[in-house]
Amino acid sequence: MINLQEFADSCIECNKCLDVCPVTKVTGNDSFTPRAKISLLDRIEAGKELTEDEMNNVYLSTRCGACDDVCPVDIPITDIIQRERQLLAEQGREPEKTGKICQNILVNNVPGHMDDAHRFDWVTNDLVIAEKSEIAYMGGCWASFAQPEIARSTIRLLNAADIKPMLLKEEKCCGLFLIDNGHLDEAAEHARKYVDYIESQGIKKLVVSCPGCYEVIGKEYAKLGKKPEFKVVFSLDLFSELVREGRLQPRKTTGTVSLRDACPMRKEKNVPRQLISAMGYSIKELFEGTVCCGAPAGVKPNFPEISGKIANLTLENLQEGKTLVSYCPFCQYHLESVSGEPKPAIKDISTLLAEQTL
Repeated sequence: MINLQEFADSCIECNKCLDVCPVTKVTGNDSFTPRAKISLLDRIEAGKELTEDEMNNVYLSTRCGACDDVCPVDIPITDIIQRERQLLAEQGREPEKTGKICQNILVNNVPGHMDDAHRFDWVTNDLVIAEKSEIAYMGGCWASFAQPEIARSTIRLLNAADIKPMLLKEEKCCGLFLIDNGHLDEAAEHARKYVDYIESQGIKKLVVSCPGCYEVIGKEYAKLGKKPEFKVVFSLDLFSELVREGRLQPRKTTGTVSLRDACPMRKEKNVPRQLISAMGYSIKELFEGTVCCGAPAGVKPNFPEISGKIANLTLENLQEGKTLVSYCPFCQYHLESVSGEPKPAIKDISTLLAEQTL
């Protein structure tokens, strides 16, 4: 087993992680820094009492990975935060809201106040969906319940390329929240059951709209001991392939859009830019790197004010009248929920591509 405390002890206090941490940016609080988070590991392992600020510090992280990317001594800061949360959950000390959300995923297959019976309310009569196919589409919780046009646009684009996917009748939350908050044993069991179900349907390729689902099912499940035999494909990667093949032919337009990158795809940012360029748009970059929207891993429900301030880092950089383009349904949901009036125009690339293609 990796000794995370040895990593924690290797911090050289260079402050590089502080420069990219969105929580540090909006709070200006020296106690809410990546460095302060990793310093708590030994005390949590020992079961020592933590102050309110120390407890908050552990959970004031979206685990976006920006701090990992810049650490000069390769400290896996997000792994340390995950381990701290795992220990606090085992010790019965995690935040009440965090525990309730985890239970909701395990019992009801959804992360929030959603009704799983309405997961497929986004399906309309114009969508061609196969009863059985080797290609399946998984909208994910946020596209299915909060951003249904993303799911509809995806199916319409696949249909236009003569692809008729099936749906997962027993679709459920991928479990990212469980992983982010250290519920690894439950996440492993959740992954095993879900992968067994998907494989029982004869599926060879699973297309997903959510970067979180892509990361979790395609990569994290293997770490939990259940590597899928099917291929997990992010929808934008498939769209890019279909455009190159000429099976999707977006009309050229003009104009400039601002692009909001998704943290799980922060090292794979070329594809969304290629798709936007294929539609004729110019791109106004919001940040030099990727800055988290501020919602994931429990920050939005546990710290709504700070989560909203982080979202405003994006909204403040958006030029008036410009469309904000996203490719993460959860980012879009969060940004729309915290923005004031007038609401900015926010569109997922799938929706934008459908408008320019169909």
